[in-house]
Amino acid sequence: MGPARSGQAVVEWVAVLAASTAVALGVAVAATRAIDALAPPVVARAAAPVVLPAPALPSLRMGDLPPGDGAAVVAVAERLLALGIAEDPPGSNGGAAVLQLSDGNREPWCADFVSWVLRAAGRPFSGGASGGWRLAWTLDVRAWFAARGRYRPRLVADPAPGDVVWFGHGHVGIVRRAAPDLLETIEGNADDAVRVRRYPGWRADVRIGGFGRP
Repeated sequence: MGPARSGQAVVEWVAVLAASTAVALGVAVAATRAIDALAPPVVARAAAPVVLPAPALPSLRMGDLPPGDGAAVVAVAERLLALGIAEDPPGSNGGAAVLQLSDGNREPWCADFVSWVLRAAGRPFSGGASGGWRLAWTLDVRAWFAARGRYRPRLVADPAPGDVVWFGHGHVGIVRRAAPDLLETIEGNADDAVRVRRYPGWRADVRIGGFGRP
């Protein structure tokens, strides 16, 4: 075979190879399109919403509060009870002992009594009168505990000795004993004196608003 015929054979072989390649590519493209036609359409799916766990609600039980020195508070209140402190004359918001509790102020003194007891027990209020320790108004007593997360409403409270009981009609006292069916307190300005009072079925007693823990 001469050089011319050999070169022509090579050209023909390249042409055949190119034609075969084109046919193969065409078949592959057609096959791909056929597969695409059979495949189910792609549906865009919205991202699933992120569900965050619900925040844990703070418990309203008194047991979740830091412990106060309840025994010391009750001991001071009982010492004042034993002294027989009473207004002199009755109805005057006065008398030497009463004015000592109120730091010389002639005023309704149940909150003064509580303030004095807590200071003597080493658990004083702050931000009040008489250098900070004396809260003279019962709403201030409730607000002081509430601002510190230490106040619990009656229906959910578990009061303990030494807690402060707040009454919705404007009165406060010291819890002496707390049982499911009986609350015993020591209160100043209770019929013009320091007295023990008892509240059977206290959980349902609407006069009682709640309790603060010193």
